[in-house]
Amino acid sequence: MIANPPSYLMLMVTTACNLSCAYCYEGETHAGKVMHLDTAMKALHMAAASGRAFHVQITGGEPLLAAEQVFTILEQIQRERLSATTALQTNGVLLDRETARELKRYRTGIGISIDGSPHVQEVLRGGSRETYRALTMLEEERIPFRVTAVLADRNVRELRGLLMALYPFSSACGFGLDLLVQKGAAAEKRCHLPRKQVLAAETFRLLETLDLFNRRRERPLEFRERALVLRSWRQGSSRAYCSACSGASLAVTPDGKLYPCTQAVGDPALFLGTVDSPSSAYTALSESTLFSEACTDCPLEGRCPGECPTRLLYNGDAGRELICELYRTIFQYCVQQGDIAV
Repeated sequence: MIANPPSYLMLMVTTACNLSCAYCYEGETHAGKVMHLDTAMKALHMAAASGRAFHVQITGGEPLLAAEQVFTILEQIQRERLSATTALQTNGVLLDRETARELKRYRTGIGISIDGSPHVQEVLRGGSRETYRALTMLEEERIPFRVTAVLADRNVRELRGLLMALYPFSSACGFGLDLLVQKGAAAEKRCHLPRKQVLAAETFRLLETLDLFNRRRERPLEFRERALVLRSWRQGSSRAYCSACSGASLAVTPDGKLYPCTQAVGDPALFLGTVDSPSSAYTALSESTLFSEACTDCPLEGRCPGECPTRLLYNGDAGRELICELYRTIFQYCVQQGDIAV
């Protein structure tokens, strides 16, 4: 058995995808297997073995290319009364009204991958018309959704455009920024990490625009990274950024292979066996840490939100400097606004 039953389980129901994102860490994958129900249930039972509640993130590829299997898995979770919350991350292209209503019925959260305005989305991902059509449908159905944007050199100057695009949607709850992972397509230099100075300037403008918008919105739009900085500051201590940092997450491929998270899939150094033969030595990625001697000069020392360990692993020092710059900029803005007293 795996040493530590996961509290965060990522089911890659298919590796197939219907878009060609410029920075995809999985590379050029447009076809792939669909996860068998038996594989999914073995993973779910592995997580349930702890007796504690756990979270299931349904992902891909594009999971709605295997929509029938997605709902079969959700039905089994409900039927077996597993103590699990569920969410699905999609590019939105295939998200229709019936699918959205079914996800709502299963109380499954919806995350949409959007990198900017329709123009930016088309350049970096494609399928922008269909994705934004899905947002309109979710708004009409009053189904909450969150947005995740991959942060790269090609969209860092367009972050406020993402806010403007989301402003009309009252069902939009929040958004987060994930630095691209220099693996797969990004490693082939089709897309790059943003420059530090540009990231700082654009983040500050983003925060100003967000506060302006939120004063006019009935439901404030939460900026995930700002919320992380505020939470870490108020708690007065640093915590693990995610479950992978403490060895409590597990990504499962369609053929049942196990990795600490989806961004590690395919890396032989991070392979954790299979659902039939899991490794007893869990790779916690604890050696991939944001903290270093340079932290002693940071106002967030001891209260830093941290960073995704696989992004740190693949992005190296450049990624470390960027996430630090992002957090410091948010901190400085929050001090200026009176959200943090120093």
